[in-house]
Amino acid sequence: MAARPLLEKWSLTREGFDTFLFCLDPDREKAGRKYELLRAKLISYFDWRDSSFPEDHADEVLNRVARKISAGEEIRDPSTYIFGVARMLSLEIARAKERERVSLNLLSTTQSIDTESEEALCRIEALTKCLAALSHKSRELITEYYQGDGPAKIRQRKEVALRFGLPLNALRIRACRVREKLKACMARYKG
Repeated sequence: MAARPLLEKWSLTREGFDTFLFCLDPDREKAGRKYELLRAKLISYFDWRDSSFPEDHADEVLNRVARKISAGEEIRDPSTYIFGVARMLSLEIARAKERERVSLNLLSTTQSIDTESEEALCRIEALTKCLAALSHKSRELITEYYQGDGPAKIRQRKEVALRFGLPLNALRIRACRVREKLKACMARYKG
């Protein structure tokens, strides 16, 4: 299987933002008001869908649309397009939550094993080897992603996302991928 090319990290520039505003309305004042109204509607949209971070998700949608416009995509009805992107992001979030739920269920069943048993010791040894096989960055991400409980875990994940320069959703996706690598590695140690 061929390696996928790394995606270029994109960040919103002043020119990109200006182009986005112009797409909303040629009059900058009107465009600013439309932008704020769209952002407020997006926050409500994600809030109604029980998003943990509605403001972050609203900003992610607006950034994705600005990126498309900066890349030259012609958008006839920005409002409709923006809410289409919001629906797609909503689906991404739902899939990520489901993967996380499944992984946590798997984790909770493995935690019920007696830590002194032969099986538990073998699994711990396998996990140690699999973690060592990961890159330093992946190992750091996955271990820090699962630190803490409740609100402390949420704060920890926000800090990890900030340190890695990722939106929270991208952090969740990356953690899921690392978890899948670990699971595949651990399966090779099962006898």
